[in-house]
Amino acid sequence: MDTLNSTLLQALILTKNEEPNLKRVLDKLTWLEKVVILDSFSTDATLEIAAAYPNTVVVQRPFDTHGQQWNFGLSLLQSEWILSLDADYVLPDDFIEETKKYVASGKDTAYETNFKFLVFGKPLLKDNTTPRPVLFRKAECHYYDDGHTQRLKINGTTGMYAAVILHDDRKSLSRWLSNQDGYAIKECNKLVNSSGEPLPMSSKIRKTKIFAPFIVFFYSLFVKGLIFNGWRGWHYTLQRTMVEIILALRIIEEEKLKKDTEA
Repeated sequence: MDTLNSTLLQALILTKNEEPNLKRVLDKLTWLEKVVILDSFSTDATLEIAAAYPNTVVVQRPFDTHGQQWNFGLSLLQSEWILSLDADYVLPDDFIEETKKYVASGKDTAYETNFKFLVFGKPLLKDNTTPRPVLFRKAECHYYDDGHTQRLKINGTTGMYAAVILHDDRKSLSRWLSNQDGYAIKECNKLVNSSGEPLPMSSKIRKTKIFAPFIVFFYSLFVKGLIFNGWRGWHYTLQRTMVEIILALRIIEEEKLKKDTEA
């Protein structure tokens, strides 16, 4: 596969102990001249895996927030277009070909894609993932923090991929739980300190601390039909429900501590 000139497109990936995932995304990026990995001081084989790919450059920086980490990563790239990826993404061939088309003649500022969620390498019938912009013109976009995650500010129009990215996270359950607790703390701070700010309906439901886990459980299992996906659908449903339970517990704890402090 011919490589794409690094002045046109470079890829950016954030990592922290992504040994179970990284090889699969880098295997599908050999057509790029340059892939930048911004690593938060991994202690597993992440750096060794990255070193095996001649088109990959690794820079290390302590993690502070997702938005600041991504923006620092953008400062390391010099291409017109950026392909922004998580380490647990796998790029199908049709996604790669569509990316090349947009880089060559795309009229929009950014392009977002849908995802197909995999559990241990096999796809679910449906999932709760939402589209995310992954390809964009560097000069017209930047990241900002929003609770536990980051959003991309796009100064222009947004197009949509026909192809999807496969989302296949194979990190351990212990690591997943640790990550979710960290995300819940940040999301909790956003929700508890949002007095006077307009919130979407999903955030209002989460602030009740009661309904979100039940809604997500029944929505995933029955509305999305994951009950027909066997144990993989059950695994995904339990994960999504656990996310809401952890967040509810964090909100209860934060509100109790806030009341005790004010008393």
